[in-house]
Amino acid sequence: MKKILLAIYDDFTRKIYVELFHKERFEVLETSNGKEALSLAVKEIPDIILVDIFLSEIKGFELVGLLKKEAVTQKIPMIIFTQIEKKEDRLKAAELGAKDFIVGTTTPPLDVVLRIKTHLGEQKTYRVLIREEQESVKELLKDLGYSPILKCPHCGSTLLLFLIRDLSKGLNYFKVSFLCPKCG
Repeated sequence: MKKILLAIYDDFTRKIYVELFHKERFEVLETSNGKEALSLAVKEIPDIILVDIFLSEIKGFELVGLLKKEAVTQKIPMIIFTQIEKKEDRLKAAELGAKDFIVGTTTPPLDVVLRIKTHLGEQKTYRVLIREEQESVKELLKDLGYSPILKCPHCGSTLLLFLIRDLSKGLNYFKVSFLCPKCG
């Protein structure tokens, strides 16, 4: 059984994720307090940590920095969680070595669970390098409502096509997303 530490400030949001991860058979550790999260992580050694930027006592970014310095926690994948998207926060998360940056207001809770499972190697994903000059790619972009330009608006890198298996619908169903390999 995988163990997750949910360090999320908002009680209502945290309870939603506690319930979802219990349903997925995770052992769940939870707190709204950065100081308590640090203690739990060092004592319990979770498999992955979801860290809210706005924790009490020790803020999320500071917590990640402290955990990266601890020998027992430095290799644990850490996911930054926030309700407000700021470019500088995304960059800071990358600088700290966070595995992902999730904006709770734009990412449905079930997608958060899938992303966590992907980082733990439980959810199969495929990365496909595509060329925008291919007619089938242009057609796919149009059908999915994406821009015909496959460049990241932030850094200009060529986007990758990600296929994420949707186990809730069966082995042959996938979610499709275009992501920047640098910005996430």
